[in-house]
Amino acid sequence: MLNNLKICSPQLPLLKERVGVRSKMKNNIVRFLYSTTRITFLIIVLSITFTACKSKKALVQTDNVNRKLIEQIDKIRKAEPRFVTANVSKMSVAVEVGGRKFNTAASCKMRTDSAIHISIQPFLGFEMFKVEINKDSLLVFDKVNKKLYPVPFAYFKTKFGLTVGFSDLQAMLSNRFFTVGSVEPDLLNCKQAESTNNLNIITYQSSEMNQQIMINSTDRIEKQELKAINSDYRMEVAYSQFALLETLIFPQIINLVATNGKRTVKFDFKISKAIFDSELSFTKIDPSKYTVADINQLLNK
Repeated sequence: MLNNLKICSPQLPLLKERVGVRSKMKNNIVRFLYSTTRITFLIIVLSITFTACKSKKALVQTDNVNRKLIEQIDKIRKAEPRFVTANVSKMSVAVEVGGRKFNTAASCKMRTDSAIHISIQPFLGFEMFKVEINKDSLLVFDKVNKKLYPVPFAYFKTKFGLTVGFSDLQAMLSNRFFTVGSVEPDLLNCKQAESTNNLNIITYQSSEMNQQIMINSTDRIEKQELKAINSDYRMEVAYSQFALLETLIFPQIINLVATNGKRTVKFDFKISKAIFDSELSFTKIDPSKYTVADINQLLNK
């Protein structure tokens, strides 16, 4: 028995080496997934938080608005998706920034005028990051490192000079008509512009941003453009492949391009499965189990 052990003993270092290589490969894969997922997630967070500040209530006085404009907007609002809850359970996100491309799986839950939860799951449904957006708060959870990044809405106004709202983000993600920075559409400052490429155009200008809304022949919004007046920031959102998802016609592809004049970020959301107006629960993460950290630590990694 002892002799047998002695004969096998030279193989033990080789077995240990193989185990060590496999363990190292596994750790490298986890680090790679975390790194690429973090970059992807940060881009998404930065983009959505541009639209996550508090909005102002617009006073709508239709008596002073062009009648043709009101009729056009009325058609748009009748054609747009209307729902109380949305559960996008299968979605892929492709991101391109600085010459690098990343792909990850994600999901999104939305309750109208209440909350938006986005989950980033790059590997077999394993959730690495989660963002919880409510009307008055934004929390970013790094589940790998057990860190919580509270993001005050004023942070993005100070850092990027942009003030748009929760309702804007909600409308942008759900292909609805909105005027940037106001809870209800500010019709007094909307104008009809000359049509181009078979698309009707409505323009809107606030004190901080210019907006263009482009509508196709079926009265559905195909594109939104937002441009900051006092900076080089610009965002474009395009919608395509409209299809019947459950009970609503909804775009299966959402393309977003954001630039500050020096750096451009592109990402494509592809929706595979979505259910509307079903009973939906939002599972909030317990913040007490996480270490609170400064959002700049995550952004500057």
